[in-house]
Amino acid sequence: MKVYSLLGFVDYEGSDLLGVFGSVEDLMKFVGSMERQKDGRYEYFDQLGYVESELGQRIEDVLGVVEYL
Repeated sequence: MKVYSLLGFVDYEGSDLLGVFGSVEDLMKFVGSMERQKDGRYEYFDQLGYVESELGQRIEDVLGVVEYL
């Protein structure tokens, strides 16, 4: 089963897991509900991105496979 893990990135600090979704469409609905600041950034995060993986799969290199939004 494919899952899509949404991550919020803060420059020079790291990332936070915001949620795991069953489809990109569900992930994008959640992103659409997030508040944006005047400069276009999402509240608290400099960038958002997601990683597609199989449920339970270990991801060795998040920064190498992340799809930024």
